[in-house]
Amino acid sequence: MPDGVPDGGQERVNMKVTFYRHSLFSRGGDRMVAEYANFLAEKRHAVVIYTNELSTVFEINPLVEMKKIPLPFKAGTILYGIFKKFGADRVIIDIIPLALFLSMRNRNRLLYFAQDWDVSYYSNRFMKMLIDLLYITALRFQAIRTIAVSEQLTSLLKKRYGAKNVTTVTNGIDHRVFYPEIDNKLMEAKGERNAIFVFSRGDYRKGFDIALRVLNELSDHLLDKAVVWVIGEEVQDTMLNLPLRNFGWINEEYLRKLLSSADLFLYPTRHEGLPLFPIEAMACGCPVVTTEAVPYAVDGENAVVCKVEDVEGIKEAVLKIVQNTDLTNKIREGGFRTAGKYDISESREKFLETVTG
Repeated sequence: MPDGVPDGGQERVNMKVTFYRHSLFSRGGDRMVAEYANFLAEKRHAVVIYTNELSTVFEINPLVEMKKIPLPFKAGTILYGIFKKFGADRVIIDIIPLALFLSMRNRNRLLYFAQDWDVSYYSNRFMKMLIDLLYITALRFQAIRTIAVSEQLTSLLKKRYGAKNVTTVTNGIDHRVFYPEIDNKLMEAKGERNAIFVFSRGDYRKGFDIALRVLNELSDHLLDKAVVWVIGEEVQDTMLNLPLRNFGWINEEYLRKLLSSADLFLYPTRHEGLPLFPIEAMACGCPVVTTEAVPYAVDGENAVVCKVEDVEGIKEAVLKIVQNTDLTNKIREGGFRTAGKYDISESREKFLETVTG
């Protein structure tokens, strides 16, 4: 069968799709870009990813063309985006400042992939105001077409900025990858201690500073009862008063084993679009302690949910999981049900339909 012709014999209209971003690492947002780029390429669309920094554990389909942005640093990413007119049918960006900059020469082909509310990236009030102004310009006045990863994020963009051209494409996970698989070596290493799984990332939104504070304040209670498993950026021994083990950036298969073998996932995030990590933890049977920022987390049903930045409440939640087997079993079962609602296959199809529509 010739390229571009589906089973029904009708010609497929192939599109040129460009993803433009400063970096492609191993974060949740990077995972979704890789997933969608791979899927579009599998569907015989010409896909290019422009990036300045590339270091990821996620597999990129050989059909996806990787291009290095020729100007270095974040300033180079911005400048190249301002002056470059891309020969693509769709140019996809996922940071609102880049959306505004690229709109100067690519407005009609631009698609903003909103994975979170960018204002939440910053603690500085001036930066929050500036990003708010960029949103107003891009979504209200330029009406840039947008994909948002959750209904909550879609609602926020519409109500706060008057965005009209927003489609929700909910994130999903691959259930062929994430399911319970306890690793005997990990179980042997932790012994009788509870393994507390945390994600280390120097991003204000993710609340890793809160996780450190919670664990350090609980160290007297947990010193001989817990070990902290860290993935992501390395945590120095001096930062934590509990035994810890750094795993670094790991592939999905080992992540599955870690989550399946851990006793709880501590994720005190400040703001989210629709995070993948808690869904992956739920799919692997790992009880989740998180905050109201996670839109699908329901306290006492599929997680223990606390107010954002409520250190005392989060400390109590950790102790609940460690001490209350009945609650742990209940939220584990609820987590399995929740995870089943988020399937990457459905997300891929909806993303494809939106991008090519």
